[in-house]
Amino acid sequence: MLQQILGGSFEVARTALSGLSRRQSAISANVANIDTPGYHRKAVDFEDALKESLAITPASMQTSDPRHFTKVGARDVGVGSSGEVRDVISERNDGNDVSIDEEMLLLVDTQLRYQALSQATGTRIGTLRTIIRGG
Repeated sequence: MLQQILGGSFEVARTALSGLSRRQSAISANVANIDTPGYHRKAVDFEDALKESLAITPASMQTSDPRHFTKVGARDVGVGSSGEVRDVISERNDGNDVSIDEEMLLLVDTQLRYQALSQATGTRIGTLRTIIRGG
């Protein structure tokens, strides 16, 4: 019953926050190694796996009336299927391919996404608390 109330939104948020956290760690490692000869930047790509987790086939949807809205949920996303670390190759003369400008842009983007998702999840929890209290 709890899963019906929550609709999988917390699992999706958990997966996305985990992916963003892993991306933040990769960016930190890239910045720390900006002057290390031969270092190849790391990037965490989890959005495709997250999008796939949100895909629902029409057969999985059931409504008691065809006029009802379709429901949205998430399939389970395994740890191995999302957040894979990949190498990106575009080297400088010393073999290092880290660009501080690109890393700082990614850092800001990741922080903003994490903050927005955290706030949205907190708001959802607050709404559920209000509903449970009968307010």
